[in-house]
This record gives sequence, C-alpha cells and structure tokens, in this order.
Amino acid sequence: MTIVQPIQIQVAQKVFESWDKIGVNGRAEKLLNTLASFSNEEKKMATWQINNAQKEIAETRVMPGPTGERNELSNQGRGPFLCMSFVESGKAKVGLVGQVFTALIAGNPVITVGPTGQEIMDLISPFVPEGVIQNIAESAQDSLIEANHLAGIATLCNPIQAQLLSQRLAAKGGLICQLIEEVDSENLSVIAKPHYLLRFVTERTVSNNTTAIGGNATLLELGSMND
Repeated sequence: MTIVQPIQIQVAQKVFESWDKIGVNGRAEKLLNTLASFSNEEKKMATWQINNAQKEIAETRVMPGPTGERNELSNQGRGPFLCMSFVESGKAKVGLVGQVFTALIAGNPVITVGPTGQEIMDLISPFVPEGVIQNIAESAQDSLIEANHLAGIATLCNPIQAQLLSQRLAAKGGLICQLIEEVDSENLSVIAKPHYLLRFVTERTVSNNTTAIGGNATLLELGSMND
C-alpha cells in the first residue's frame, strides 16, 4: 500500500538536496539577511547558531588513508525537520528561533507550527528558496509527527512530554526520526551548546583511491613487513 506523505513533507523533500548542496557558507549568507526584523535576543541566538555552524561543520576534513587513498569527511543535513514548542513562557520564542536556525544552517528544510512558527517563517521565507521553510496549523501537528519521511523533531518541552514523544517516535515506521529536545526553557542550556548543531547533521565520507592498480596491495604488504 502506498502511503501518501503530507504535502509539506513532499515540498521539503523536493527542496532538501538543493538547500543542502549550497553549503554552510552559502546558507549563512542567506540566513544572515533575515535577521533585521528579529528581536535583539532572537537575533543574538540566530547569529550564534550560524557562526557556530561556520566554525564547526563548514570545512571538509581531509584524512589520508593508510593505503594512499584520500578520505574527505563532511556533514550534510538529515532531511525535513519539524520545529515546535509546547512551552509559552520564559524564552520559548528565542529557543524556537534557535532550533529553526540550527536546523536550517545544518542543511535541513524546516516546518514550523502555529502562529509563533508563522511569525518566524514570515521573516525568513523572503530570503530563502521556496519550500525551505513552511508552517502548519497546530491541528496538523500530529499528522506531521507521524509522517514516514520526517527526519527529526526539535522541540521545547518538559521531561514528561519529551519521554512521551520519544516513545511515540520509536513506535512509528519509516525513517528513524531524531528527537532533539530542550527542557530548560529559561536558560536554553542545550540549545546554547556548540555540539547541539551536530544532532541536526549526518556525516558523509568520500574516499578517492589515488594509487595505481595494485598499489594498495603493495602498500599493505610493505606495512605488514614492519610488524
């Protein structure tokens, strides 16, 4: 039986590859242009996430292999992300802005929820390709959570809500859906850490064989002589 994905997931999947391919610096250039209309705290949060991504994942790491091959380690986005909040107090909107910008700078298309998500989307969408950020009504949230091709959910919530959502995601079929929760809506202690970004990406390794035919076998034999 063919499962029809929500239209927002279909749109996000279509734009995912092109958004991911422009790289961290290309995405940063577009996202920095969106910041003028955000509040001061929101702007600081978004800017920090962009700068952190440029520092942590923008460069491809080259690692020579033991047999002469060239290995290139880079990061890529995971796919469509749902960014939402169960919290309305504290710094909830600042945290939601942090989640959205982290997901976007990592190479993922984003779907936001409800009026607050719409406000954030309206400030970003004029500066990014169509479909990179979308919004849904709160009534459609459950259908997105259940979608087979949703790559991840970034949410502000309390520990009990996080546990229930984790169990729900573990029970569904399709793509493994990453849950990235922030349960400290006052201090945003998870979102503020440099490694938070790494939960929105996956590693990619490209290996190029630079040796002549039979070279690998020769190098391996030479290496074994030193044992």
